[in-house]
Amino acid sequence: MSYQAVIRNLSGQLIINQSIAVKVSVLQGSAAGPVVYSERLTGNTNANGLISLEIGTGTVLTGTFATINWTTGNYYLKTETDPSGGTSYTISGTSQLLSVPYAMYAKSAGGGGGSFTLPYSANVNNTASLFALTNDGDGAAIEGTNNTTTSSIASIRGVVTSTSAGGFSSGVRGINNGTGGLGVGVWGSQNGSGWGVYGVTPNGLGVYGNASGNGYGVYANSNAGTGLAAISTNGVAANISITNNSNANSAIIASTAGNGTVVNISTTGTGAGLRSTSGAGFALHGITSQVSSAGVVGDNNGNGEAVVGRTTSDIAGAVVGRNDGGGYGVRGFIATNSTGTAIGVLGQVGLNNSKGRAGRFENFNQTNENNTLEIETNGNGNIPDNTQGNASSFLVNNTNSVAAAVRGEVKTIFGNFGAAGVFGISSGTGGFAGLFHASNTAGNGPALVAITDGNGNAITANAGKNGNGVETNIDGNGNALYAWVPSFATGRAGRFEIFNEDNDTEVISVKTVGNGTAGNFKVDRTTGTSPAVKGEVNSIFANFGTAGIFGLSSGTGGYGGLFYSSNASGNGPAVLALTEGNGNGITANAGGSGDGIEASCDGTGNAISGFIPNFGTGKAGRFANFNNANGQPVVHITTTGTGSTLLVNHQGPSGNISVYQSASVNVARINKAGRGFFNGGTQNSGADVAEAFDVEGNVSEYEPGDILVISTDSDRTIEKSSKPYSTLVAGVYATKPGVLLTEENIDADLSGKVPMGVIGVIPTKICLEGGKIKRGDLLVTSSKPGVAMKANLKKVRIGQVIGKALQDYNQNETAKIKVLVNIK
Repeated sequence: MSYQAVIRNLSGQLIINQSIAVKVSVLQGSAAGPVVYSERLTGNTNANGLISLEIGTGTVLTGTFATINWTTGNYYLKTETDPSGGTSYTISGTSQLLSVPYAMYAKSAGGGGGSFTLPYSANVNNTASLFALTNDGDGAAIEGTNNTTTSSIASIRGVVTSTSAGGFSSGVRGINNGTGGLGVGVWGSQNGSGWGVYGVTPNGLGVYGNASGNGYGVYANSNAGTGLAAISTNGVAANISITNNSNANSAIIASTAGNGTVVNISTTGTGAGLRSTSGAGFALHGITSQVSSAGVVGDNNGNGEAVVGRTTSDIAGAVVGRNDGGGYGVRGFIATNSTGTAIGVLGQVGLNNSKGRAGRFENFNQTNENNTLEIETNGNGNIPDNTQGNASSFLVNNTNSVAAAVRGEVKTIFGNFGAAGVFGISSGTGGFAGLFHASNTAGNGPALVAITDGNGNAITANAGKNGNGVETNIDGNGNALYAWVPSFATGRAGRFEIFNEDNDTEVISVKTVGNGTAGNFKVDRTTGTSPAVKGEVNSIFANFGTAGIFGLSSGTGGYGGLFYSSNASGNGPAVLALTEGNGNGITANAGGSGDGIEASCDGTGNAISGFIPNFGTGKAGRFANFNNANGQPVVHITTTGTGSTLLVNHQGPSGNISVYQSASVNVARINKAGRGFFNGGTQNSGADVAEAFDVEGNVSEYEPGDILVISTDSDRTIEKSSKPYSTLVAGVYATKPGVLLTEENIDADLSGKVPMGVIGVIPTKICLEGGKIKRGDLLVTSSKPGVAMKANLKKVRIGQVIGKALQDYNQNETAKIKVLVNIK
C-alpha cells in the first residue's frame, strides 16, 4: 500500500530534507485492537516535509503482510514516527482503512451467477482464448500440480484432437516475447534421470527445433553430463546434412574451450574409426594454428607405424608433404627419447640390395634464391668432442687421405655475395660464420691458407655493420697483426683508406685498456723540424670534426687534448694556435654544464689575459648571449677572497667607466668622475629616504623605529626623543632605507652611524599616551623615549609633526606601526 504523510515536530514545524523512521502497525477491529502486522520503514522528507512510503516492503517486526484476511472486519493503520531516523518514536496516530489493498471479492469465483466445481468441463466454439490469466507479479500465471505416482501423468496437458490439424499445430505452445539472451519459450526440467523434454513420433520428428534467424534450432547444454546424445539400435544414430548446394558452411562444427578431445571416435569392430571420401576436395583436412599442435597426428603405441603412405606409382610419392605457406612440407622430430639413438627423419638405401640415393634435394626454379638444403640445430654442441652436437658433420676417416671432408665448388663468372665454394653464415648473436682450427699442438701448418693465382685479394674481409673487417689477437708475445714488406718489394706495410665521402668515422682507430700509449709517434731527432704527427684536412667546411687533429675524451675523465711543455726552462707555449684567415685562433664550446674555457694560474700571472697590441683596433674581450630564452647572466664573477669581485680601472684621458645599453641604446652610465646617470630613474627595495647621522651615546642603544631629535649638545648629531611635542624632531630610525644619503666617501665606514629616515613609509614606535590612533592621525613625540603618540590638533605647532599614521592601533603596550614620515 502507498502511504504519504507530512511530518512536523512537536512545535509544529515542518521536518524537511531529513531521514526519518516510521513504525507501521495494522490493527484489527478497532483503533485499540490487536496488532496483526507491524514493520519499520525509513525514508527522507522533501523540501515540503512530505514523505512517501510503501507499506509491506519494510523490515517486518511481527506478522505476515500477505496473510492478512482483509474480509474479516475493519482494519486500522497506526503510525509511529522518529524524526531522527532511530527507534524513539515520538509522533503517533491511528486511522481506519476505508479501502483494502485489493478487492475482497477476488477470493471467490462468484458474482457472475452459477458456481465453479471440480471436475469442470465445457465445450465452447470461440476464436478467442477461453481462459486467460495475467499476473503482473513474479509468480506463475497458471500452475498445475499432480501429486500422484502413476506413470504417464501430466500436471498440464494440451491435446489437439483433430487428425488433420494444420501445419505447426501444437498441443502445448510456449511463447516468450522477451528479447534478452536468457529467455525460454518452453522449459522442461526433471530432477531424476529421466528427460527434461520428451518428444516421440512413429515416422516424423520426435523433437523439432527451427531457428528462423541466426539462433540455434536445437541447443543442448550440460554442466557435467552429455549435452546431446544420439543412439540407434538398427538405424543411423545421427544424420546431419546440408541440402543447399550453395551453402558453404560446415555441416558439423565441434569445438571445446577445454583441453579434451573435440571429437572422440572409437570402434570395437573391424571398420575404420573414421572414413572420409572426397571427389575434388580433401578426404581429410586437418588444420592447426598453433606451433605446438598438428593438423593430423598418428600415434603408434605398439610395433606398427604411426602413419603409412603406400604407393605403387612411378611418379607419385607414398607420402607427400606440401607447404603452401611459410612452414614445412615434411617434419620429422624426436619428442621424448633421451638416449640419443632416435632419428627424426631416416633415409636409407641398400635394403634388399636396393640402389639409389638415401636422400636427394633439388631446386627446379632458377629464380629461387632460397637454400636447396638447410640443416639446423638449437643444441649446445659438444665442446669436449666437437664432432657431436653439430647441425651437420662430415668426416673423411682416413689419415692418409687427401680428400676433403667438405668440398664446395662454384663455377661462375660473377663475384656476387654468396657465390662461393663454401659459404658459412652465423645468424645468431654469437658463433662464427667459419671456424678453422689446427688442433694438433705439435703441428706447424696454418689454421687457414688462402691463395690466389689471379689479381684478386687472397683474403677479402668485410663487416656489414659494427664489427671489424678483420679481428686478430694473440695469446703469446707476438704481434696481433704483423704486416711487412720484404727487401725486394716496393709496396706499403699497411694502407688504410675510406672511399665513401659520406663516411664520417675515423680511418684508423687505436685503443688500449692498459697503461701504455694507444699510439706512439716520435721524431727522434733534436734538430728536426718535422712534426711527430701531422694532421691535415682540406675542406671548405668548418663542421664538428673537420680538423687536422681531432682529440676525443669519451670517458668520465681525461682530456680531449693535452699539450705539455715539460721543459722547465723552455719559453715556448704549450699550445700555439695561429690563423691567417678571418677565423678565430681558438674556438671553445662546452655542450654540457662545463665551461667553454677554463684557465687557472699557479703563479702570479693571469688565468686569462686579453690584450690589444698598440697597433690593433679590436676588443680585448667580448661576451655575448644569442639565446633569447637564456636567463643566465652573460658574465658571472665570483670571489671567495677579500679583494673586490670586479675591478674596472679607467686609465685613459677620457670616456666613461661603464656604459649600459638596452637594444643598443644607452640607458645608464657611470662617467669617469664616478657620477651615475640613469634614463629610467632608480628603484630601491626600501620605502624611505634616509641619511647617515652620528648619535649621542653608543649606537647599540638605538634600534629601528626610534623617534630621533636633533641633539643640542653636538653638531650634526641626533638622539632619542624624550618629551612630548618636541620641535627638534628630525626623523625615525629607518628599518630598510631605499636611499641612504651621506657626506662621507663611498669607502667610508658607516657602522658608527644610524640611518635616519626623513621621508617615506617607516615602521615607527607608538603608544596610546595621546589616545587611540586611527589611520591618518598626525603623530608627535611622547614622553616615552623614542616613542610617538597621537597629536592633539589644538596643541600641535609647526615642526612638531612626525607624519601620519597608516594603521589603526588600540593596544596598551608600545608597538610599531607603519607611518608616512614627513616632518612638518
